[in-house]
This record gives sequence, structure tokens and C-alpha cells, in this order.
Amino acid sequence: MDIESRLRKLESRYRAALSASVAAKSHYLALAGESGATPSAIRRAHHQWQQLESRKKLIVERMGEVERLEQDVLS
Repeated sequence: MDIESRLRKLESRYRAALSASVAAKSHYLALAGESGATPSAIRRAHHQWQQLESRKKLIVERMGEVERLEQDVLS
């Protein structure tokens, strides 16, 4: 797989993770503001949101690695 293709794939994964993270954060905030929400439901929603945030960070790190690899190849 070439570098550009790897970057495009990672960018696509990042966009998907970003969208999921935004939805998870909205869900968490909605539950946190709802008086009838159980503490366990709020914790689960928070955990899901944080997992997606971590996924985004990992993807960004991989993108950086691929970009550095590209720079090495071009140098």
C-alpha cells in the first residue's frame, strides 16, 4: 500500500471517529443533564466518549508516523 493511500484511509477513519465522538459526547452531556438518568448510564456514556477520543488520538499519531515516513522517503 502506498503512503498516500494509507494517509487517505487514516483520514477517513479519523473523520468517522470524530463523528462518533461528537455523537457520544452529545449523548453523555444529554444524560448528565437529565434528572432521570442513572449514574451507571452516565458512566457508560462517558466511558464510550473517552474511548472514542482515545481512538482519535491514536489515529492522529499513526497519521504523523505515516507523514514522517513520507518525508523520509522523499528526502
